[in-house]
Amino acid sequence: MSQSSDSVTVYGLSSEGYQIGAKLASKGYEVFIVDENLGTGMILRPHMAGDYPELRDLLADEPLLDLKSGRDCVNRSSVIFFSPKLRRNEEDVLSEVKSRLSDLSKNISPGSMIVFCLPLGLFGSKEIIERIEHGSGLSSQKDFVFVYSPLEGGKPSVFGTDGKLDQHFQTIEAAGFSMEISSVSKAELLHAQKLLSKYSGLASTFEAAKRLTGLGFESPREYKQIFADDLSSLLFDLRLIVESVETGDPMLYLGSGSLKSIEGYSRFLVERIRELVKSRDLKASRLKITLFTDTDALEMRGDKISMARGVQERLRDFFSDIEYLNIMKEGFSFPMGIDKVNLMVFLSGSAEQRLTQLYEDQINMTKSQVIRANLPVEFVG
Repeated sequence: MSQSSDSVTVYGLSSEGYQIGAKLASKGYEVFIVDENLGTGMILRPHMAGDYPELRDLLADEPLLDLKSGRDCVNRSSVIFFSPKLRRNEEDVLSEVKSRLSDLSKNISPGSMIVFCLPLGLFGSKEIIERIEHGSGLSSQKDFVFVYSPLEGGKPSVFGTDGKLDQHFQTIEAAGFSMEISSVSKAELLHAQKLLSKYSGLASTFEAAKRLTGLGFESPREYKQIFADDLSSLLFDLRLIVESVETGDPMLYLGSGSLKSIEGYSRFLVERIRELVKSRDLKASRLKITLFTDTDALEMRGDKISMARGVQERLRDFFSDIEYLNIMKEGFSFPMGIDKVNLMVFLSGSAEQRLTQLYEDQINMTKSQVIRANLPVEFVG
Protein backbone atom coordinates (compact mmCIF):
# COMPACT_ATOMS: atom_id res chain seq x y z
CA MET A 1 0.00 0.00 0.00
CA SER A 2 1.44 3.40 -0.95
CA GLN A 3 2.08 6.05 1.65
CA SER A 4 -0.01 9.22 1.60
CA SER A 5 1.50 12.54 2.74
CA ASP A 6 -1.86 13.47 4.29
CA SER A 7 -2.33 10.19 6.18
CA VAL A 8 -1.56 10.00 9.88
CA THR A 9 -1.73 7.13 12.37
CA VAL A 10 -2.22 7.62 16.09
CA TYR A 11 -0.99 4.39 17.68
CA GLY A 12 -2.76 3.99 21.00
CA LEU A 13 -6.36 4.33 22.12
CA SER A 14 -5.58 7.06 24.66
CA SER A 15 -7.21 10.41 25.34
CA GLU A 16 -4.04 12.29 24.42
CA GLY A 17 -3.70 10.37 21.16
CA TYR A 18 -7.34 10.96 20.30
CA GLN A 19 -6.94 14.71 20.83
CA ILE A 20 -4.07 14.74 18.31
CA GLY A 21 -6.15 12.73 15.84
CA ALA A 22 -9.20 14.95 16.28
CA LYS A 23 -7.18 18.10 15.56
CA LEU A 24 -5.75 16.64 12.39
CA ALA A 25 -9.05 15.14 11.18
CA SER A 26 -10.77 18.51 11.58
CA LYS A 27 -8.07 20.01 9.33
CA GLY A 28 -8.61 17.54 6.51
CA TYR A 29 -6.03 14.86 7.25
CA GLU A 30 -6.83 11.19 6.82
CA VAL A 31 -6.48 9.92 10.40
CA PHE A 32 -6.29 6.34 11.64
CA ILE A 33 -6.44 5.53 15.35
CA VAL A 34 -5.03 2.10 16.17
CA ASP A 35 -6.20 0.21 19.25
CA GLU A 36 -2.93 -1.08 20.70
CA ASN A 37 -4.64 -4.10 22.27
CA LEU A 38 -6.72 -5.28 19.32
CA GLY A 39 -4.35 -4.21 16.55
CA THR A 40 -7.22 -2.73 14.53
CA GLY A 41 -7.49 0.83 13.30
CA MET A 42 -10.49 3.08 12.90
CA ILE A 43 -10.82 5.96 10.48
CA LEU A 44 -11.56 9.20 12.31
CA ARG A 45 -13.77 11.29 10.06
CA PRO A 46 -13.92 15.11 10.47
CA HIS A 47 -17.58 15.03 11.53
CA MET A 48 -16.81 12.42 14.20
CA ALA A 49 -14.03 14.59 15.62
CA GLY A 50 -16.61 17.38 15.94
CA ASP A 51 -19.36 15.20 17.38
CA TYR A 52 -17.10 13.48 19.92
CA PRO A 53 -14.64 15.98 21.46
CA GLU A 54 -13.40 13.38 23.97
CA LEU A 55 -12.45 9.74 23.45
CA ARG A 56 -14.73 8.63 26.28
CA ASP A 57 -17.67 10.22 24.43
CA LEU A 58 -16.88 8.22 21.31
CA LEU A 59 -16.49 4.92 23.18
CA ALA A 60 -19.64 5.49 25.23
CA ASP A 61 -21.79 6.16 22.15
CA GLU A 62 -20.34 3.26 20.14
CA PRO A 63 -21.01 4.69 16.64
CA LEU A 64 -20.43 2.61 13.53
CA LEU A 65 -16.77 2.96 12.60
CA ASP A 66 -14.80 2.24 9.45
CA LEU A 67 -12.20 -0.32 10.54
CA LYS A 68 -8.90 -1.22 8.94
CA SER A 69 -5.95 -3.42 9.74
CA GLY A 70 -3.56 -1.68 12.09
CA ARG A 71 -0.67 -2.81 9.89
CA ASP A 72 -2.18 -1.12 6.84
CA CYS A 73 -2.82 2.09 8.79
CA VAL A 74 0.82 2.35 9.85
CA ASN A 75 2.12 1.43 6.39
CA ARG A 76 -0.04 4.06 4.71
CA SER A 77 0.87 6.93 7.05
CA SER A 78 3.66 9.45 6.69
CA VAL A 79 3.49 10.43 10.39
CA ILE A 80 2.86 8.05 13.31
CA PHE A 81 2.14 9.36 16.81
CA PHE A 82 3.02 6.69 19.38
CA SER A 83 0.70 7.31 22.35
CA PRO A 84 -0.48 4.02 23.96
CA LYS A 85 -1.86 3.69 27.49
CA LEU A 86 0.53 2.48 30.20
CA ARG A 87 -1.21 0.11 32.61
CA ARG A 88 1.27 -2.67 33.46
CA ASN A 89 3.31 -2.93 36.64
CA GLU A 90 6.37 -0.69 36.68
CA GLU A 91 8.69 -3.61 36.00
CA ASP A 92 6.73 -4.64 32.91
CA VAL A 93 5.64 -1.37 31.38
CA LEU A 94 8.82 -0.52 29.45
CA SER A 95 9.06 -4.03 28.03
CA GLU A 96 5.43 -3.66 26.92
CA VAL A 97 6.22 -0.35 25.24
CA LYS A 98 9.21 -1.85 23.43
CA SER A 99 7.18 -4.85 22.31
CA ARG A 100 4.44 -2.65 20.85
CA LEU A 101 7.06 -0.48 19.18
CA SER A 102 8.65 -3.55 17.60
CA ASP A 103 5.29 -4.60 16.16
CA LEU A 104 4.66 -1.12 14.81
CA SER A 105 8.16 -0.86 13.29
CA LYS A 106 7.61 -3.86 11.04
CA ASN A 107 5.08 -1.85 9.04
CA ILE A 108 6.45 1.67 8.77
CA SER A 109 7.31 2.97 5.31
CA PRO A 110 10.47 4.76 4.20
CA GLY A 111 10.17 8.50 4.72
CA SER A 112 7.95 8.18 7.81
CA MET A 113 8.19 10.21 10.97
CA ILE A 114 7.58 8.57 14.36
CA VAL A 115 6.61 10.94 17.17
CA PHE A 116 7.24 9.21 20.50
CA CYS A 117 4.75 10.79 22.93
CA LEU A 118 5.73 8.82 26.05
CA PRO A 119 8.39 9.85 28.57
CA LEU A 120 11.86 8.33 28.72
CA GLY A 121 14.84 8.63 31.03
CA LEU A 122 18.11 10.26 29.97
CA PHE A 123 19.51 8.61 26.83
CA GLY A 124 16.40 6.41 26.65
CA SER A 125 15.71 7.35 23.03
CA LYS A 126 18.84 5.56 21.83
CA GLU A 127 17.42 2.10 22.59
CA ILE A 128 14.03 3.07 21.19
CA ILE A 129 15.57 4.20 17.89
CA GLU A 130 17.65 1.02 17.66
CA ARG A 131 14.52 -1.06 18.21
CA ILE A 132 12.72 0.77 15.40
CA GLU A 133 15.69 0.27 13.09
CA HIS A 134 15.86 -3.42 13.92
CA GLY A 135 12.13 -3.99 13.40
CA SER A 136 11.82 -1.95 10.21
CA GLY A 137 15.18 -2.55 8.55
CA LEU A 138 15.38 1.21 8.02
CA SER A 139 18.00 3.69 9.23
CA SER A 140 17.23 6.64 11.47
CA GLN A 141 17.54 10.09 9.83
CA LYS A 142 18.20 8.48 6.44
CA ASP A 143 14.98 6.43 6.06
CA PHE A 144 12.79 7.68 8.91
CA VAL A 145 12.70 10.55 11.40
CA PHE A 146 12.37 10.00 15.14
CA VAL A 147 10.87 12.68 17.39
CA TYR A 148 10.92 12.62 21.20
CA SER A 149 7.99 14.71 22.47
CA PRO A 150 6.40 13.42 25.70
CA LEU A 151 2.92 14.78 26.36
CA GLU A 152 1.91 16.40 29.64
CA GLY A 153 -1.77 17.20 30.02
CA GLY A 154 -2.20 16.56 26.30
CA LYS A 155 0.47 19.10 25.32
CA PRO A 156 4.08 18.42 24.28
CA SER A 157 6.64 19.06 27.00
CA VAL A 158 9.60 19.25 24.61
CA PHE A 159 10.25 18.53 20.93
CA GLY A 160 13.49 16.78 20.07
CA THR A 161 14.71 15.35 16.78
CA ASP A 162 18.05 14.78 15.07
CA GLY A 163 16.43 14.56 11.65
CA LYS A 164 14.90 17.09 9.26
CA LEU A 165 11.17 17.78 9.42
CA ASP A 166 10.90 18.87 5.78
CA GLN A 167 7.50 17.72 4.44
CA HIS A 168 6.33 16.66 7.92
CA PHE A 169 6.51 20.15 9.41
CA GLN A 170 2.97 21.13 8.39
CA THR A 171 1.49 17.97 9.96
CA ILE A 172 3.40 18.49 13.20
CA GLU A 173 2.22 22.09 13.40
CA ALA A 174 -1.39 21.12 12.66
CA ALA A 175 -1.24 18.55 15.47
CA GLY A 176 -0.37 21.25 18.01
CA PHE A 177 3.37 20.57 18.29
CA SER A 178 4.50 24.08 17.39
CA MET A 179 7.40 24.72 19.76
CA GLU A 180 11.16 25.11 19.91
CA ILE A 181 12.96 22.24 18.18
CA SER A 182 16.05 20.77 19.82
CA SER A 183 18.16 17.64 19.48
CA VAL A 184 16.83 14.44 21.05
CA SER A 185 19.46 14.39 23.82
CA LYS A 186 18.74 18.02 24.72
CA ALA A 187 14.98 17.34 24.78
CA GLU A 188 15.54 14.41 27.16
CA LEU A 189 17.56 16.63 29.48
CA LEU A 190 15.04 19.49 29.36
CA HIS A 191 12.17 17.13 30.16
CA ALA A 192 14.17 15.70 33.07
CA GLN A 193 14.92 19.20 34.36
CA LYS A 194 11.23 20.14 34.25
CA LEU A 195 10.27 17.00 36.17
CA LEU A 196 12.97 17.41 38.80
CA SER A 197 12.02 21.05 39.30
CA LYS A 198 8.33 20.16 39.64
CA TYR A 199 8.80 17.28 42.06
CA SER A 200 11.54 18.77 44.22
CA GLY A 201 9.15 21.67 44.83
CA LEU A 202 6.22 19.36 45.53
CA ALA A 203 8.30 17.17 47.84
CA SER A 204 9.59 20.07 49.92
CA THR A 205 6.07 21.50 50.18
CA PHE A 206 4.66 18.15 51.28
CA GLU A 207 7.39 17.65 53.88
CA ALA A 208 6.66 21.11 55.29
CA ALA A 209 2.91 20.42 55.34
CA LYS A 210 3.47 17.11 57.11
CA ARG A 211 5.55 18.76 59.81
CA LEU A 212 3.14 21.66 60.24
CA THR A 213 0.37 19.11 60.75
CA GLY A 214 2.43 17.24 63.33
CA LEU A 215 3.03 20.49 65.24
CA GLY A 216 -0.66 21.38 65.14
CA PHE A 217 -0.24 24.38 62.82
CA GLU A 218 -2.43 25.13 59.84
CA SER A 219 -0.79 24.87 56.42
CA PRO A 220 -0.77 27.85 54.00
CA ARG A 221 -3.64 28.06 51.54
CA GLU A 222 -1.52 27.03 48.55
CA TYR A 223 -0.58 23.77 50.28
CA LYS A 224 -4.26 22.89 50.57
CA GLN A 225 -4.75 23.24 46.83
CA ILE A 226 -2.37 20.38 45.99
CA PHE A 227 -4.13 16.99 46.04
CA ALA A 228 -3.11 13.35 45.65
CA ASP A 229 -3.88 13.43 41.92
CA ASP A 230 -1.54 16.41 41.48
CA LEU A 231 1.27 14.55 43.25
CA SER A 232 0.94 11.38 41.20
CA SER A 233 0.30 12.71 37.68
CA LEU A 234 3.89 12.32 36.37
CA LEU A 235 5.48 9.90 38.82
CA PHE A 236 6.18 7.43 36.01
CA ASP A 237 8.37 10.04 34.30
CA LEU A 238 10.25 10.74 37.52
CA ARG A 239 10.98 7.06 38.12
CA LEU A 240 12.40 6.71 34.61
CA ILE A 241 14.72 9.66 35.18
CA VAL A 242 15.92 8.28 38.53
CA GLU A 243 16.62 4.89 36.95
CA SER A 244 18.60 6.44 34.07
CA VAL A 245 21.24 8.41 36.02
CA GLU A 246 24.34 6.94 37.58
CA THR A 247 25.21 6.65 41.26
CA GLY A 248 26.87 9.83 42.46
CA ASP A 249 25.10 12.05 39.94
CA PRO A 250 23.45 15.01 41.77
CA MET A 251 20.38 14.52 39.57
CA LEU A 252 19.96 11.10 41.19
CA TYR A 253 19.77 12.61 44.65
CA LEU A 254 17.34 15.29 43.52
CA GLY A 255 15.09 12.71 41.87
CA SER A 256 15.31 9.85 44.36
CA GLY A 257 14.74 12.16 47.36
CA SER A 258 11.66 13.66 45.73
CA LEU A 259 10.39 10.23 44.73
CA LYS A 260 10.81 8.85 48.25
CA SER A 261 8.93 11.80 49.71
CA ILE A 262 6.00 11.65 47.29
CA GLU A 263 5.70 7.87 47.61
CA GLY A 264 5.30 8.41 51.36
CA TYR A 265 2.15 10.46 50.84
CA SER A 266 -0.12 7.40 50.68
CA ARG A 267 1.06 6.27 54.10
CA PHE A 268 0.55 9.77 55.52
CA LEU A 269 -2.98 9.94 54.08
CA VAL A 270 -3.95 6.62 55.64
CA GLU A 271 -2.57 7.72 59.02
CA ARG A 272 -4.60 10.93 58.86
CA ILE A 273 -7.77 9.02 57.99
CA ARG A 274 -7.21 6.80 61.00
CA GLU A 275 -6.77 9.94 63.13
CA LEU A 276 -10.16 11.26 62.01
CA VAL A 277 -11.89 7.96 62.73
CA LYS A 278 -10.38 7.88 66.22
CA SER A 279 -10.99 11.57 67.02
CA ARG A 280 -14.67 11.31 66.09
CA ASP A 281 -15.17 8.00 67.81
CA LEU A 282 -16.25 6.25 64.64
CA LYS A 283 -16.37 2.46 64.65
CA ALA A 284 -14.46 0.76 61.86
CA SER A 285 -17.15 -1.90 61.49
CA ARG A 286 -19.80 0.78 60.90
CA LEU A 287 -17.72 2.80 58.44
CA LYS A 288 -17.83 2.93 54.65
CA ILE A 289 -14.83 4.73 53.12
CA THR A 290 -15.11 5.90 49.51
CA LEU A 291 -12.18 7.36 47.58
CA PHE A 292 -13.33 9.74 44.86
CA THR A 293 -11.40 10.94 41.82
CA ASP A 294 -12.27 12.38 38.43
CA THR A 295 -9.28 10.93 36.61
CA ASP A 296 -9.54 10.32 32.88
CA ALA A 297 -9.28 6.53 32.80
CA LEU A 298 -8.15 6.67 29.16
CA GLU A 299 -5.10 8.93 29.63
CA MET A 300 -1.70 7.50 28.72
CA ARG A 301 -0.24 7.37 32.20
CA GLY A 302 -1.88 5.30 34.92
CA ASP A 303 -0.13 6.98 37.87
CA LYS A 304 -3.26 8.54 39.39
CA ILE A 305 -5.16 5.27 39.23
CA SER A 306 -2.16 3.43 40.69
CA MET A 307 -1.90 5.81 43.67
CA ALA A 308 -5.63 5.52 44.37
CA ARG A 309 -5.43 1.72 44.30
CA GLY A 310 -2.41 1.84 46.60
CA VAL A 311 -4.27 3.96 49.14
CA GLN A 312 -7.24 1.60 48.90
CA GLU A 313 -5.04 -1.41 49.67
CA ARG A 314 -3.36 0.34 52.62
CA LEU A 315 -6.76 1.18 54.07
CA ARG A 316 -7.79 -2.47 53.86
CA ASP A 317 -5.27 -3.20 56.62
CA PHE A 318 -7.52 -1.25 59.02
CA PHE A 319 -11.01 -1.10 57.48
CA SER A 320 -13.14 -3.62 55.63
CA ASP A 321 -15.53 -1.51 53.54
CA ILE A 322 -13.39 0.49 51.08
CA GLU A 323 -14.43 1.61 47.61
CA TYR A 324 -12.68 3.59 44.88
CA LEU A 325 -14.97 5.48 42.47
CA ASN A 326 -14.19 7.57 39.42
CA ILE A 327 -16.95 10.11 38.97
CA MET A 328 -16.02 10.48 35.28
CA LYS A 329 -16.83 6.84 34.60
CA GLU A 330 -19.84 6.15 32.41
CA GLY A 331 -22.86 5.20 34.52
CA PHE A 332 -21.50 6.69 37.77
CA SER A 333 -24.07 7.03 40.55
CA PHE A 334 -23.63 8.33 44.08
CA PRO A 335 -23.20 5.50 46.65
CA MET A 336 -26.22 5.67 48.94
CA GLY A 337 -25.02 3.58 51.87
CA ILE A 338 -27.32 4.75 54.65
CA ASP A 339 -26.76 1.87 57.07
CA LYS A 340 -23.17 2.99 57.73
CA VAL A 341 -21.27 6.18 58.38
CA ASN A 342 -20.00 7.41 55.01
CA LEU A 343 -16.44 8.77 54.93
CA MET A 344 -15.76 10.52 51.60
CA VAL A 345 -12.11 11.03 50.65
CA PHE A 346 -11.50 13.36 47.70
CA LEU A 347 -8.28 12.67 45.80
CA SER A 348 -8.63 15.82 43.69
CA GLY A 349 -10.13 19.24 44.26
CA SER A 350 -12.15 19.08 41.06
CA ALA A 351 -13.68 15.75 42.16
CA GLU A 352 -14.92 17.38 45.36
CA GLN A 353 -16.33 20.34 43.47
CA ARG A 354 -18.13 18.20 40.90
CA LEU A 355 -19.57 15.74 43.38
CA THR A 356 -20.80 18.35 45.85
CA GLN A 357 -22.49 20.26 43.03
CA LEU A 358 -24.21 17.19 41.58
CA TYR A 359 -25.08 15.30 44.77
CA GLU A 360 -25.42 17.89 47.53
CA ASP A 361 -28.76 16.50 48.73
CA GLN A 362 -27.47 12.91 48.85
CA ILE A 363 -24.36 13.97 50.77
CA ASN A 364 -26.46 15.79 53.35
CA MET A 365 -28.94 12.91 53.59
CA THR A 366 -26.23 10.33 54.25
CA LYS A 367 -24.52 12.64 56.79
CA SER A 368 -21.22 11.97 55.13
CA GLN A 369 -17.90 12.85 56.72
CA VAL A 370 -15.43 14.48 54.30
CA ILE A 371 -11.63 14.39 53.97
CA ARG A 372 -9.64 16.32 51.39
CA ALA A 373 -6.61 14.31 50.30
CA ASN A 374 -4.45 17.39 49.88
CA LEU A 375 -0.99 18.00 51.36
CA PRO A 376 -2.06 18.61 54.98
CA VAL A 377 -5.04 16.19 54.55
CA GLU A 378 -7.94 18.30 55.77
CA PHE A 379 -10.95 17.17 57.74
CA VAL A 380 -14.03 19.07 56.53
CA GLY A 381 -16.82 20.00 58.91
